[in-house]
Amino acid sequence: MPARCHLLNFIGECAVLPDLVVAVLAAGASRRLGRAKQLVPIGGEPLLRRQCRCALDARIGAVVAILGCDDAQHRELIVDLPVEVRVNNEWQEGLAATLRCAVRAAKVRQAALLVLPCDQYRIIPYDLRTLYDHWRWTPSIACVSRWGRYAGPPAILPIHHHDDDVLRLRGDIGARSLLYDRHRPSPDEILNPRAAFDLDSPEEMRIAKEWTACQVGDTL
Repeated sequence: MPARCHLLNFIGECAVLPDLVVAVLAAGASRRLGRAKQLVPIGGEPLLRRQCRCALDARIGAVVAILGCDDAQHRELIVDLPVEVRVNNEWQEGLAATLRCAVRAAKVRQAALLVLPCDQYRIIPYDLRTLYDHWRWTPSIACVSRWGRYAGPPAILPIHHHDDDVLRLRGDIGARSLLYDRHRPSPDEILNPRAAFDLDSPEEMRIAKEWTACQVGDTL
């Protein structure tokens, strides 16, 4: 059996499940926020390091950090973690270039791709494992997080999305339009209230600081 696959036994049968790569997307310059998201402390830990540890603790696949702007500085935050680092030299183009870089990392392993943005600071390992556990029963269908009007990452993109879809994206856009294309099966949606929070503006930074303070208070 090729190393890139493992076997799942269910109902007396055997199914081949593709490997999974978890990509922490952290290549942008955080222009709307006005400071590097990667360095923002959450619970006393830089956000990039926190997200990489979250991905590692989920134990669902190899973890790759996609860096770009100030990559040398940000690499130092995770140098001691068992994380592969890939640099998106086209990071100024926007999110599409970072997604393409992540897909290439997954293609090398002939693996599906779980996308985890660096700034989704409330995501915990349980969320990633839940997504994975649901996806593995129908690995040909994308799996996304949903809460209210939000639908997006953390999300798993099946292998067949790589060449035909994501590698064709350009500009500062994500994969939502591809995932919800009416010509393909709708993605499975996993309810997750934590997925709806990110750091994209000063107001969201204020909310994150208040949330972090509450978390610290709850542990005292």
